[in-house]
Amino acid sequence: MTEKRDHLVIGIGSPVISDDAIGIRVAEAIMSMNLPNIDVEEASVSGLDLIEVMLDYKRVVVVDAIVTRENEPGTVMVLTPDDISSTVHGVNPHETNIATALELGRTLEPQRFPKEIFFVAIEALNTYDISEEMTPPVKAALPVAVKKVLELLE
Repeated sequence: MTEKRDHLVIGIGSPVISDDAIGIRVAEAIMSMNLPNIDVEEASVSGLDLIEVMLDYKRVVVVDAIVTRENEPGTVMVLTPDDISSTVHGVNPHETNIATALELGRTLEPQRFPKEIFFVAIEALNTYDISEEMTPPVKAALPVAVKKVLELLE
C-alpha cells in the first residue's frame, strides 16, 4: 500500500448526471497537476463510506455539487463541518448524512480522523438529467473551484 500524503481531495458526484459531475471534474483537474503531498480520490458515495477514506490525513477537502436555490448556479462556496451540520444529503433514506458520518469518524477514530475538513460546494443547476455535459455556469465554475481547493491546501 502506498503511504498517504498529508492532504486529501475527494471529488464526489456522478460523471454522467450533468452538474453532479463537478466534484469529479475538480478532482480530475487537481489529479492531473500531480502535486506533491496531495492525494486525490473520486467517489460516488457519501456518509459512512467517507470515514475510512479520510483516515490518516491532516486536512481533507471534499468537493461536491450542492443545490440550495439560494445562490446563482456556478457559485463556489467554502463550507465547514459546522455549516453542514443540518444537511440531509444522501443517496437513499437508509444512508447516514455526511454531518453524522463526520461526527462518528471523530468519535471512533479521534487520533486518525483529519483535524481540518473543508467542503468546496458548487451550486448546481441540473442534477437530474443523464448527461456527461455540465451546464454552462457550472462548467465555468470549474477553474474557480480548483483554485479554491488549492488555496485551502496551502
